[in-house]
Amino acid sequence: MTARNLVLVRHGESRTNATSTFQAGDQYATDPLTERGERAAEELAERFAGLSVDVVLSSGYLRARMTAARIAATSGAPHVVPAVGPEGVVDRSADDVGAGGRRSLLREIDVPTELEGLRFDDPRARAIQRAALAVSEQPGAHHSDEENLHDLWQRAEAIRLYLEGREESLTVVVAHGGILKVLLAHLMFTAVDGLDSAGELAAYRGFTRLGWWDNTGAVSLRFTPGTGWLWLMTDIDHLHPAYFGFMPAEGTKAPDEGAEYLGRRRG
Repeated sequence: MTARNLVLVRHGESRTNATSTFQAGDQYATDPLTERGERAAEELAERFAGLSVDVVLSSGYLRARMTAARIAATSGAPHVVPAVGPEGVVDRSADDVGAGGRRSLLREIDVPTELEGLRFDDPRARAIQRAALAVSEQPGAHHSDEENLHDLWQRAEAIRLYLEGREESLTVVVAHGGILKVLLAHLMFTAVDGLDSAGELAAYRGFTRLGWWDNTGAVSLRFTPGTGWLWLMTDIDHLHPAYFGFMPAEGTKAPDEGAEYLGRRRG
């Protein structure tokens, strides 16, 4: 069977990334790329110029759409946003995905709305995170309007099925560090029907917390029907040398609000 190649990309640095600030709620028209983020996105897009990209998929949030638009322009591929509505997941134009009450399938993790605008190190933010994380492993339990671990399982499963249903040879997916790490974790659990035991919950959460995903960092995957998923590589070669290493150097760090929300249990 024909293999399908996918490149998962985290968006360029946004204003909230640069200020270590939480973003929450609908971000279709908020949190654009910084100048630094735009330069990195352009450098990344240049690497796709010689590739036969069939389609660029992205989150509907502005920072992801801005990054994806550069890749689409350079590669000549169409840019679409998979959105969830009453009829299921449908491909929408990047210009109108915010209309009609549909939500982006590839959006960042939904965090409690009351986190919006708070810095990561704000004691109020940490108190909200603790309250949300305390119930995150209980089916149907929420602190407010966030996604718990079971919600993320369901969305990651929807993303997996959507991607497996596409037939393009080379797909670029531009989204967010938090939800992309959840997706990678989910691909390691494809033989599991759900999070039905304490061990499965602990392992799933552990995988979602692994590693660091730099802005515009890319991960290559291959899916073959009947065989499954293969993780090929992680590539940030287009980035400035300051990014090399397990974590960016102090002063260049661009935090991911979804990963920050999901991964910390601080006192």
